[in-house]
Amino acid sequence: MATILAHLEVHPGKEAEWEAIMADMVRKTFEQEEQVLRYEYFKGQEPLHYYCLLSFEDKWAFYLHQASDYHEGHDFESVLANVELEYLDPVKGANALPPTENPPLPDDASETLRSTEQVFPILIPGWWAGRA
Repeated sequence: MATILAHLEVHPGKEAEWEAIMADMVRKTFEQEEQVLRYEYFKGQEPLHYYCLLSFEDKWAFYLHQASDYHEGHDFESVLANVELEYLDPVKGANALPPTENPPLPDDASETLRSTEQVFPILIPGWWAGRA
């Protein structure tokens, strides 16, 4: 499983355009992806700051989401000033999502999965050890 918190900062004056993109992304993601568990956007307290909570059954589903035509079809650079992805791990007994895992790519993985893994590597922090 892979759970991610995206920290997003929008260019001034682009809030309405960004919110329209978010609505489109959520609609298309739930229409076309079966392995998405959570895909939610939030406004932050600071102006121009948003958050997205994404959770997928596995990292392959996250990578395919990132490489999807509808994801690649938006001009994110014109509306986003900054993007930081933070992988999350649920606290056992306090969150129903499964743990974030980073299995190796299978030998027959597509070039899309291989290149997406290079852009969005999952690094499991050492302090998550013993979480099972």
